[in-house]
Amino acid sequence: MFTFKNVFAVGLFLFGTTFVWMTASFAGRTPPPTGAAWAVVNALTLLVVVGFTVAAWGVFKGASWWETVALASAVVGLVSMIPYLVGLTQIDATFADLGIEINLWMHILGSLIVVGLVLLPSMHDWMAPRF
Repeated sequence: MFTFKNVFAVGLFLFGTTFVWMTASFAGRTPPPTGAAWAVVNALTLLVVVGFTVAAWGVFKGASWWETVALASAVVGLVSMIPYLVGLTQIDATFADLGIEINLWMHILGSLIVVGLVLLPSMHDWMAPRF
């Protein structure tokens, strides 16, 4: 059934899965880049994907803890931008590349929207009655 809650849960899950695009496998190099920065990016993005998946399940089931998990996942997603940028500079990726720009801004803005939905009363009060 297409309720707001179910569509939001699917959207949260799908947003979480897009963090896979930040892994070394998607860096556009063959073989994928290695190093400490990419290892950290891979680990953090795995945490983010799992976190958003759990948060989406919490939304779907109507659990009260989904906001905490979504907030933690969004913060980890924002933190993962730091080693991602370091890794990109190590492989001499140019930030003029539209794919890199889209990847960065989509994840930054998406994570900030999730933080806003959880922490900002105006956004939270708009969303809460629709569940």
